[in-house]
Amino acid sequence: MRRPLTGILILFTALLTATLPAVLHAQSDTIVLRTASSAIALPVLRTDSGSYLPIRTISAFLGADHYENRALKKLEVKFPGTTVKFTAGNAFVVISSTVSRRNKVYQLSLPVLFTPNGYFAPSDELPGLFRITGDSTLTIGEPGTAVPAAPSAAPVVTGLTAEEKKNGTLFRIGLSSPVRDFNRSLQMGDWVYVTLPGVQCDTMAFDTSYASGIIRRVKPVQSETSLQLSLQMRGKVAQTEIVQDPLSNDILLTLIPPEPEAPKAPAVDSAALRRKQNEKARQDVVRSIAKQKQKWKLDVVVIDPGHGGHDPGAIGIIGTREKDITLGISLKLGEMIKKELPDVKVVFTRKTDRFVELYRRGQIANENEGKLFISIHCNSTERKPSSANGFEIYLLRPGKTEDAIRIAEKENDVVKLEKDYEDRYQELTEENFIILTMAQSAYVKQSERFAEMLEETMSAQMEGMRQPVKQAGFYVLVGASMPNVLVESGYLSNVKEERFLRSPAGQQKVATSILNALKGFKNEYEDENR
Repeated sequence: MRRPLTGILILFTALLTATLPAVLHAQSDTIVLRTASSAIALPVLRTDSGSYLPIRTISAFLGADHYENRALKKLEVKFPGTTVKFTAGNAFVVISSTVSRRNKVYQLSLPVLFTPNGYFAPSDELPGLFRITGDSTLTIGEPGTAVPAAPSAAPVVTGLTAEEKKNGTLFRIGLSSPVRDFNRSLQMGDWVYVTLPGVQCDTMAFDTSYASGIIRRVKPVQSETSLQLSLQMRGKVAQTEIVQDPLSNDILLTLIPPEPEAPKAPAVDSAALRRKQNEKARQDVVRSIAKQKQKWKLDVVVIDPGHGGHDPGAIGIIGTREKDITLGISLKLGEMIKKELPDVKVVFTRKTDRFVELYRRGQIANENEGKLFISIHCNSTERKPSSANGFEIYLLRPGKTEDAIRIAEKENDVVKLEKDYEDRYQELTEENFIILTMAQSAYVKQSERFAEMLEETMSAQMEGMRQPVKQAGFYVLVGASMPNVLVESGYLSNVKEERFLRSPAGQQKVATSILNALKGFKNEYEDENR
């Protein structure tokens, strides 16, 4: 099993806490915070980087409620109508309005500090942040003393326009406030990239296609520190120029095409040449039609047996290893597909007992142009034995239940067995989850439909509790750009289900259920796109 894309900050925080005594200074000075009705004296925490104030102490003084996720090192401060979200080791603060349901992102000058005594934020900015979200009468020192200003909101994209000029195309990026250190790339294949540090963007609203002109599509990709606009070109771009509009905050990107080639001398207009040209055009049309038909065939299925090698996965009551069960089910499923669906190519992320990194599993699926990705696993509870039973089917979305989050956490925990995993995997928080799943937005309905059909076929074949389709954040599903599901085939912490899953007959039942769902999905998938 694995842990959602959320556990990576734990190692960072542990290292930070371990070295804390070396960076802290004396806490002899204090400051006084006042509201219209009360006051509090607070110690200032000094570090080599700067001074900090305790987040929880100030927010409690202002009457706010708190919610802490210890595993993720996240702290939520809840004021009436507003929630402020802090993350240890992160300089970005998310303020969510429960009324408008909109988020604002603020960037602190220093990342939030986590110590055994709690969470701390820069002393020059935290009071101002709470003044605009909590009590507007908050002051420092004597009444009437100004509180430091809150950090400014990040620049936000307000519009994208493309205007064709005689000498090229002018692409305008509307911004709510200025941005520094912006840059662009030269053309790389069909793409030109623009990077805007610190800028925020509604990536779904501004993912835009253009019917004409040199720009075919603009795809925004948001990270915590910058926005990248990926511009797909219809033709060649010889030169790019980027400047800030002196009359506004907008960024102006000029795309200049190559100089037109000198016209060639007209070819001899003969009947033979016309016949040759007509035949070539006819063959091009035939090839194009055949290529489009092939595109909409479900002809490649990728089967992903969970765990493997030095990662055994969950261990059952009588010693059954999850990696052996998932491989057994996968190989049986592959053989049945080859026999009953001979026009479907089967690709395995592993066919033997070997370790395959989670990111590599999605790469294998994409490299083989897969049309459906099925990741097979077994479930377990922390306390064994248990009465928990039944299969579960998951889609890639933020977990909505404690059980879904727990299961995804266990499944994702395998990344810690990979080298340099901290740099490879992003934390799947509520704020950046939509960014990582943008590439799969085109496959949501197909993933949901296959999950529904799989639930029906497994319910007909399997014993135990029938579970509705669930959603959680799994690393292994993020990278597969195609319809995908993750199947927890049963509980190894339940003695009856463990015996069922380790038996050849039980594995065959699970594989048959998946095959039956695949048959129905394939017919429906290809009928829709004929």
